Order: sequence, then C-alpha cells, then structure tokens
Amino acid sequence: MKLKLGIASGDRVPPQRAPDNKGHWGGAGWVRLGQYEHLLETDTFIGTLVWNRTHFSIQTDGDSTLHDVDIIIMQRLMHDTLPEHMKLAQKAGQIIINDLDDWYWGLDTTNLAFAASHPKTSPKENTNHYKKVLATSDRITVSTPYLRDRLLKMFSNCPPIDVLLNTVDVKRFNIHEHITETKPIVGWVGSTNHRSGDLETVAGTIPPLQKLGLISLQHSGAHPNAPSLASKWDITETSVTSIPATDPEDYPNLLTMDIGIAPLRDTPFNHAKSDIKILEYSASGIPWVASGLPAYETLQKLWGVGRIAKKNKAKEWQKHITALCDPQVRAEEGQALREASWSRDILVGADTFNSYLNAL
Repeated sequence: MKLKLGIASGDRVPPQRAPDNKGHWGGAGWVRLGQYEHLLETDTFIGTLVWNRTHFSIQTDGDSTLHDVDIIIMQRLMHDTLPEHMKLAQKAGQIIINDLDDWYWGLDTTNLAFAASHPKTSPKENTNHYKKVLATSDRITVSTPYLRDRLLKMFSNCPPIDVLLNTVDVKRFNIHEHITETKPIVGWVGSTNHRSGDLETVAGTIPPLQKLGLISLQHSGAHPNAPSLASKWDITETSVTSIPATDPEDYPNLLTMDIGIAPLRDTPFNHAKSDIKILEYSASGIPWVASGLPAYETLQKLWGVGRIAKKNKAKEWQKHITALCDPQVRAEEGQALREASWSRDILVGADTFNSYLNAL
C-alpha cells in the first residue's frame, strides 16, 4: 500500500482566495514541493490543511472530501493553534514535517514578508508561533546548510533536520540563443516586493553601463502593485524593459535575458538563501554574475563556471558584465552552465525526496 502524503503550504493561494478562482503557487512553494507532485511515489494530496477531530486532513481544490494521510508536510504555516493540534495528530500516528526555505528571524523591515510575520503586526500568525511549530515537528527539511545550522542554534532540543537541495526541471527551460548582432540584455527576475535592499547594491554599478550604450536592461517578473526595478535604481522607467510576472508553471518563459544577475546584501537572511536563481539561469544557458554569498560561491566552486562579484564591489560587477558582452564568451559559459545544471535536475531531487519519504 502506498504512503499517503499531504502537502499544505502557506506559499500557495487556494482557489477560494484567488480573484480568478484558481489555485496559484508561490515560487518557493513550487520549487520546494509543488513541482515534485507528479514524480512522488506516494498518493499525494495538495491543498488546505483541515483539523479533523484527532488528526489533520487535506482538502484539495474543488473537492469537499477530507483526505486522510500518513505524512503531512507543512510550509510557512505560522498559526498560533498549530502546535497543540500537531501534538494530537502525532499521537494519532501522523508524521509531521515542516519545510523551511528562509530565515524569517532575519527578515529586513523593507521586505513585504516582515509585517506579515511579525508578532506586533500579525498576532495570530507570526514567527513566534512558527518557532513552536518547528519545534513540535517530527522532522524539518531545509534548503541550505546555513538554515540547518541556524536552527540547531535556535533550539536546545531540535527535531532532526535534513538538507534537501533545491532543483530545477531542466528540460522545461529553453536554451537561450546568444545572438552576435544584438546588444546584450542584462536582466534580473523576481518580485521587488520581497527584497531587502538587494537591488540597490548595484544601482550605481549596472545602470551606468546601460547609459554608455553597452547593455540593455530587463526586469522579468514585474508586478503592477510592486515598485519597478527602475525605481530601485533611480533611473527612468523607459530604461528598463519589463516582463509581467507569471505562475511558476510558466516561469521559464521569463528567462529571456543574455546575462542574468543575482545581487544580494550580505545579511543573515540572505546567507540562508539557496542558489535557485542561478540554477534557473543556468538551466536556460544564461551566464550569470552573483554576489559572493555562501550558496552562490559554493555552486560556482563546485561547477567551475559562473561569475562571483567578490565583496559586491562595483568594479567586480562591471568587470564580469563587460566580459560577458562578448557573445562567444556568453555562448560558451551558457552551454557549460546548462550542462552542469543537469546535476541539480528535478529527477535527481525527486529520487532524493522519494528516498527520504520512504525512509520515514
């Protein structure tokens, strides 16, 4: 008999809360959980977490049935009543895993998630409750060794913590063609609402190259209710081509730049971040330049390809981007990155995920 797995993520908007009455994954929820649904060896139910007298059940989209499961994976659920319900569910035999992909206790006040998870502004769902949720779990999965180490310092009696690295579905990413005749497009992909002053670190570094006519600028994933990339860089709106945000299922279509950038401030929150952004660039055959933070540096050293702007110095960013203005250099690095990305393909991640669940 197959294991029955239930997944409930706060990084997923259910149909009843969406304007179009359709379910929508957030990027992190999709990468960590959603993309694996069709590859898992379990009977998998994704939806809303429901308390069912003695245990948790899952209510899937458009279905009133409450599905009983053996294992529950929660993500970003921070409600005050969860820990007590978790204890009862564990007594009833359910295994409860919590997946963590960000260091919420290091959020910058400018990040949209700060107010949404701070005890003063969100008394019912916040990081204090989340700490208790994590401590009550049978196991915790994280995306980086840094997150594991921070959690071990946070708890005196910590549940087992397992590092499950993020992966990408490489075959879904089109290989970018580096055309000789065109001015290279330097682009960033993501939501400006969920940043912590990261983009501003290159405000005086990358836009000047555009003013000199060496590059064009692009923001993929722009949202009408979020600040524009141009505003973050204090340049004219017409200086940046914007491509609207889309659901994760269509995310690969946003990667149309010639050079990808991944700037991050040197903060504890960012030290916990995974290498997912440069993995996505790599799967598309797009050479990238990234800040010198742990996940990025580790991947660059492991693969022997990719570019790190050491200490976030302006001359480092400009040196690497200028070198990548050569289409032959871009093509060669892009091909090497695409080939390397297969080592972190979704099938590798699915094998690890299935082995992990079966071992439970």
